[in-house]
Amino acid sequence: MLKYHLLARKKKKRPASQPAVKKNPLTFVRADQYKDQDNEVLEASEKFIKEHPTLGEPGKLFVFFPGYTFGNEENRFALFFIVNRTTTTIDRDGSFVLNLEYDGEPLFKDVTVDYEVSESGVLKPNTAAAIPIKITKEQEEKMKSMNDSSKAKMSFNDFKFKDK
Repeated sequence: MLKYHLLARKKKKRPASQPAVKKNPLTFVRADQYKDQDNEVLEASEKFIKEHPTLGEPGKLFVFFPGYTFGNEENRFALFFIVNRTTTTIDRDGSFVLNLEYDGEPLFKDVTVDYEVSESGVLKPNTAAAIPIKITKEQEEKMKSMNDSSKAKMSFNDFKFKDK
């Protein structure tokens, strides 16, 4: 069962003198092994990206938590999206470090996350892919209470490709 609430970022006001940058709409990608499968999590992910096609900043790789959690008593996951707004195609496995805190309390601290093409797909420019991250029941409860984006801080850094 998929549970979620949306943790949205507040929009920054752009000065009238600064022109708007047109973004290409995002496309959600699935790994080849999931292309034709019915999957509640991937279908909800695809719908979310269609409803929010302008996530991310041009020229950047971006990680986003839309508020989705899923799983059962033994295996719980938080669903994150990795959004590629760069001109580089991510076509091999990599990893990055994720930190997430809410209201000053860490939920993820220096967690290394693996990006596996076989699980999440090839990430071309202007695409987004799902990355499930295993969580505890306590983390899930804290994540469900995240309802004020101004209290959330997330950092994603050190993306590195793995050796072929």
